[in-house]
Amino acid sequence: MSIKTLNNMAPPLDFSFKNLATLTDSLEEEPRKGTKLKEGYTDIVTAVRYNNNSIHELGDLVPSITSLVVNPAAISWLDFSFNDITQLDDSLLQFPNMTTLYLHGNQLMSLNEVKRLSGLPCLRTLTLHGNPLEALDGYRQFVLGTLPSLKQLDFSSVTKQDRADAENWKKLCSKKMKMSKKKKVAE
Repeated sequence: MSIKTLNNMAPPLDFSFKNLATLTDSLEEEPRKGTKLKEGYTDIVTAVRYNNNSIHELGDLVPSITSLVVNPAAISWLDFSFNDITQLDDSLLQFPNMTTLYLHGNQLMSLNEVKRLSGLPCLRTLTLHGNPLEALDGYRQFVLGTLPSLKQLDFSSVTKQDRADAENWKKLCSKKMKMSKKKKVAE
């Protein structure tokens, strides 16, 4: 990224604590701290905060972001922490430059939701703590095995030992799956 580009970076659009029920509701709100919206605003917005609201789903993410920012492809950070999200949506994959995604403090229950994020090749920082899925056996190993490009998970750096544990866990689960399939075929 050039110095000129960095000079045109906007602060995050901040829709936190706005009591939003849907992402579309943000189109009717002014962002916090005086950040400006799309019309007449030439700085490049790379981050949007939707934290601490009552958002349940992300289905309207793409149209909402497209209406708010000049260059949606430049989005690299989204904060959905402390909402009521129960499932992730493929709309997140429309932001291939996303490096940081905050999802902590939601209602995600299944580790399968994490698999959806494997389509984000630049993702380096992810938060999921405070979701019911955090209590599942193998949570950290599953996430790191599914998203090997992560450098931070739940505000904690990923260590070499974390990577080794994730790899071992993945191998163990793979063996269990093969054995399970063999048993079903034999029956």
